[in-house]
Amino acid sequence: MSKFLIVNTDSDFRREISQLYGNSEHEIEFAPTLDAATKLLEKLVFDIVIFDTMNSNGRILDFVEYVKGLNSNTIIMITTDKDKTDEALQAVSNGAFDFIQRPYQLSEIEVKVSRAISTRRLKQEADSLRGERNIIYNADNFIGESQEIRKIFELVTKIARSDATVILNGEMGTGKELIAGAIHYNSNRADHAFVKVNCAALEQRTLESELFGHEGGAFAGADKQRIGRFEQADGGSIFLDEVGAMNLLTQAKLLRILKTGEFQRLGGKRTHKVDIRIIAATYRNLYKEIEEGRFREDLFYLLNAVTIHIPPLRERKGDILLLSYFFLKKFCNDMNKSLKELHPRTIKFLTDYSWPGNIRELQNAVERAVLMSEGMTIKPEDLGVPYKMEPVEDIHNYIRMPPGGIRLDQVEKELILQALKMSDWIQKDAAELLGVSSRVLNYKVRRFNITHPQWKRNR
Repeated sequence: MSKFLIVNTDSDFRREISQLYGNSEHEIEFAPTLDAATKLLEKLVFDIVIFDTMNSNGRILDFVEYVKGLNSNTIIMITTDKDKTDEALQAVSNGAFDFIQRPYQLSEIEVKVSRAISTRRLKQEADSLRGERNIIYNADNFIGESQEIRKIFELVTKIARSDATVILNGEMGTGKELIAGAIHYNSNRADHAFVKVNCAALEQRTLESELFGHEGGAFAGADKQRIGRFEQADGGSIFLDEVGAMNLLTQAKLLRILKTGEFQRLGGKRTHKVDIRIIAATYRNLYKEIEEGRFREDLFYLLNAVTIHIPPLRERKGDILLLSYFFLKKFCNDMNKSLKELHPRTIKFLTDYSWPGNIRELQNAVERAVLMSEGMTIKPEDLGVPYKMEPVEDIHNYIRMPPGGIRLDQVEKELILQALKMSDWIQKDAAELLGVSSRVLNYKVRRFNITHPQWKRNR
């Protein structure tokens, strides 16, 4: 939805603009003069201002400067006569988006306004995602086969196209941002900005400025107007990570946005209105935060239309190897290295380790392993996480002499076969499991006439 201010005394023009834009998606205000327009601009925020030079009394440049000073994102379009083209061009140089010369067609205004809105939207998205990769999240491509994660993917698909607020709850590193992105990019808001703010990473005054923006002079160091994240997310979604870190004052301002869509910049008196979807995330127990007076109960219930709990990685071990192989392939490609393999001990360690840092820790571990490992096989110690070799069980616990006896070479061959199967028939890894050199194992493989189709590649 866009809010228009039309500064024009021509009743026919006003009627035509009303027919063109006066539907449920837009709001239109009219003003006959620049003075009347100024009074409206002091009270309301407009997305688009269209004014005619006939009503300017020579104040075109002053008016453009005034509008841009109030809100740098406001689109200014000028309608003008041929003899005032030079003034209109100068106004464009000073911040107006474009001008239209009489006689004009309504279709020309419609095309130029549409282009201006698209340009502003692209700028907002570029501002909000600067320095980040533009990742499109598709719920069908999520990595995970565990029952817990599949339920989450199904829920994301169900709720994405609604505007319901969502709380994502889970430990740090479990993928809350990924889920938030999936909700946004599978919604009707996917063509608008997806803005992310980590509420725990900023001091409270800085967080307020980040979220709501500020006017020039609002506080020490605020020498220029700043557009906040809520304005950047207008029409799209905003992800408030660690929302429980907000203080009560900031929570009250967030509550107002949830109820009315309205807010004021720091140091400002004018009310701004946005249309956004809020997705919040926290690892904190918000019920406990409410009991202890650190989180507003009314805010919690407005945010909590849908709650999605994301289990830690240790509770969905079936996904660990899927994620590990995904990261392995990704980082080998990123570093331009041949695809490495996971040693059997590494596979066991990956699934046995508790991963307190969850997916983020696993991703970092695999990245480090790809970078640090010297061969084509990644060993547990390459991961850079606490690792201890498990003590070998007492040999008496699992080797028994049959009553009728057994040939020693039969036992040796069987152990070699088991080690090769555990190592995916990679001889050097099987040799490590058996505690012998690759040369010794190779000799015994030939002695026992053990063969496998892939050995031409792996021997």
